[in-house]
Amino acid sequence: MHKKHTLISYFVLSFFWGLAACGGSQHSPVSGVKLGSFTRHEYRSDVGARSYKIYTPSQYRSDSDWPLLLDLHGCGSNADEEARWSRFNELAELAGLIVVYPEQTAEANGSKCWNWFLPEHQGRDVGEPAIIAGITEQVRASMSIDARRVFVSGISAGGAMANILAVNFPDVYASAMIYAGCEFKGTTCTGAVALLPAEVSGELAYQAMGSAARVVPVLVIQGDRDLQVPYPNAGLIVQQFLSSNDWADDGNNNNSIAREPTQSESGSKVGGHSFDIEYYKDANGCLLAEYWLIHGMGHAWSNAASDGSPRDILLTDALGPDVSSETLRFLLNHPRPEVGVSCYQITPR
Repeated sequence: MHKKHTLISYFVLSFFWGLAACGGSQHSPVSGVKLGSFTRHEYRSDVGARSYKIYTPSQYRSDSDWPLLLDLHGCGSNADEEARWSRFNELAELAGLIVVYPEQTAEANGSKCWNWFLPEHQGRDVGEPAIIAGITEQVRASMSIDARRVFVSGISAGGAMANILAVNFPDVYASAMIYAGCEFKGTTCTGAVALLPAEVSGELAYQAMGSAARVVPVLVIQGDRDLQVPYPNAGLIVQQFLSSNDWADDGNNNNSIAREPTQSESGSKVGGHSFDIEYYKDANGCLLAEYWLIHGMGHAWSNAASDGSPRDILLTDALGPDVSSETLRFLLNHPRPEVGVSCYQITPR
């Protein structure tokens, strides 16, 4: 199936772009709509410590369980910048979602990159994965969170670390979005295409899941003009997850999960970039992977809000589709299944 369409966002955001709540409740200076709080917190454990910020929607109440998205910034960034570029705070206000933004430190990495490329930061109980998962648990302990609707996303180095978290904590994170990231243990992807075969990466991912192994749905996003993380790496990530899902669905690598897309389509933003989407489903019709390739886009947040600074101009692309809305659409449609249910049969966009 191949059809042409114009992207229609699942959330109406035009009134909210460029806003960032940074304390108590605020109102949009454009529409007057009440926004939630954006507050700073600290996490400390025997493994390490990090700061993080939480966006809490204005309608949050503790008498019901809320979905949570943990989102990881790229190199040199921070929670405020990531929230501005992704617009996840504004989206979360409309969708009813808590967003958590961990921050890397210059002490841990001189470029403030997550250390996804080091073996000591690729396992469940060590390094930054343990710290970030600890942040997730700290938020879950202090707020009313739906354990089946905890998600992880990230861009660039944050995308690579989001991959590591999805692999090592399938019992915590229901599904993942990986944007301009790298395959699990594929450490040569910066400025090049990782050399690790996706089938090997997928088997390593399955082994890392241990007794918590399960099928993990993933949304992968990439620009085809990305020189920092060349776009073939995105295909490796997709294939890595298809491979690990093949292992996880029945404990065998027996091609129970097809490696070819079962459906594809293309579209464009009016006056902007075109894109192709591939969907990968299992034999039961469960959507396991979705891959967006945006033509003409480099290493940048697509359709991001920008403050006009040189860094924002360099690392955002207003001509791209609204991948942030698509991220929430995908993740919220992929909660962690109940026991005895392999996944939910989600109709693609």
